[in-house]
Amino acid sequence: MSIKLDLRADAILLLTAFIWGLAFVFQRSGMDHVGPVLFSFGRFTLGAMTILLIWYWRERPKAVFTLSRTNKQAALLGLVLALGMLLQQAGLVYTTAGRAGFLTGIYIVFVPILGVFFDAKTAWSTWIGILLAVIGLYFLSQVQTAELFTGDLLVLLSAVVFAFHLLMTKRLSQQVPLFQLIFVQLIVGAVLSALLVPLVESWNWQGLVDASGDLLFVGVMASAVAFSLMATGLRTAPASHGAIILSFEAVFAAFCGWWLLDEYLSPPELLGCGFILAGALISQFRVLHDR
Repeated sequence: MSIKLDLRADAILLLTAFIWGLAFVFQRSGMDHVGPVLFSFGRFTLGAMTILLIWYWRERPKAVFTLSRTNKQAALLGLVLALGMLLQQAGLVYTTAGRAGFLTGIYIVFVPILGVFFDAKTAWSTWIGILLAVIGLYFLSQVQTAELFTGDLLVLLSAVVFAFHLLMTKRLSQQVPLFQLIFVQLIVGAVLSALLVPLVESWNWQGLVDASGDLLFVGVMASAVAFSLMATGLRTAPASHGAIILSFEAVFAAFCGWWLLDEYLSPPELLGCGFILAGALISQFRVLHDR
């Protein structure tokens, strides 16, 4: 692979990380109007509509969905994505955008661990990264309210799911056309969220209208555009290396939370975030060195 292609993939993934980091702000403020499941429904629906328009503009597909083997695999990936998004969105009800960003970023530690099931070896640096991440979680978990702890736990669980999603995306992005892969995932997420809304929340159309500005950014930019960018970048970048760059969404989330929502992290929380980020980067040291 040429250096030019390497740099292009890195730039694409860094832009993806920035969009996702900024999205935490809109995900948080959007729930002033609707619950996490209904918000996720709006996000997935807008994302699917956007991808469909881009898909028709670029490629004019003859069929949007067929019961092919690759589409079934994409649908399974959509279930994984929906689970991760729902867990993260529910966690943001109770925790801050900055904390959620760093907790989501810890998925980089889980990528090489789960990679074992994809015939990949776990390097020594991974275990050091895990240790630092656990220390960071200790400092970050010094909270006085059960709600904040609950939110952190939900976001942390979503990080495990996102690690699995990244590895599956890396594999499927080589087999399934880009727009098809993203569209199927978002449609599955929209359908699953729609089925869950009457079970755990209720349909609040006025709330969706009030949250429309937040949903537009999260649905169009953070879902349709960012997932397309991620899949494009991962076609050439190794999964673990891609995870290094994508983990910087944590830094962008903390900065945007401070800038736009006036969210502040206490000294112990900042120390914990520092350990988590250091653990995430060190866990990929060997991958970065070999590259």
